[in-house]
Amino acid sequence: MKLLTMFLKQTELISELNDELGELGVHHGTIIDAKSMTAGLNAWSDESIVLGGLFRRVKNFEYNEDCKMLMFILKDEQIEPVINKIKEVIGDIDESGTAVLFTIPIDYAEGLGD
Repeated sequence: MKLLTMFLKQTELISELNDELGELGVHHGTIIDAKSMTAGLNAWSDESIVLGGLFRRVKNFEYNEDCKMLMFILKDEQIEPVINKIKEVIGDIDESGTAVLFTIPIDYAEGLGD
């Protein structure tokens, strides 16, 4: 088993993605509202003044973009079809502003149902 985690920046695609993954048999998961730091980190570049650095950190909150964090515990044989479906729905993940996707091995899980 693996934990598939994705940070989806194209939040308007969440319903379509949910429907498509449901057709693949993915019926349990977690969706968490999140903020992407990318825009905030790139918003200010002047690091030379301490006060400017503090101001930048306060202001960065305004530049952070909404995103969704999706997590699914999947059987190993589900990983490839699910990733392919995600790419079909959201497009090229390597393109800026789409998503970040990764898996983590799971040694033990309980309470997953069937």
